[in-house]
Amino acid sequence: MERKLFYKNLKLFLKELVVVFPEDDDELQTIATSINLAIIDDDDNEILTQFYDSLVPIETEIMNRDVSIFKKEPLWQKSTYEYNLFIKLNTKWESFSQHNKKIIWDYIQVLYTISKQVVTLQLRN
Repeated sequence: MERKLFYKNLKLFLKELVVVFPEDDDELQTIATSINLAIIDDDDNEILTQFYDSLVPIETEIMNRDVSIFKKEPLWQKSTYEYNLFIKLNTKWESFSQHNKKIIWDYIQVLYTISKQVVTLQLRN
């Protein structure tokens, strides 16, 4: 159940990013398509696990909403999309409204928390 929630939120986040980065619509749609294909192929745990694994080292910064995470690399990267979300967000972070910054943080925290729950549950089983 949490896996589905993770991917639902990830897809919603990508849709929101299309609004913020309309010039990257094709790239974001490619990521969304890759995610959909992974889910169809029942290979969606790999994306979720890689997302979680790449963010574990900065869990404290995520929970504290520390903007320095957008300047670190490499973070959430998967070879099939080769897209670094945090670098992309950093390029325009200062121009975002406070409302958009809050939405971005909300998504990042929700996605991280869900991925942590799924991976932790997998380790217990």
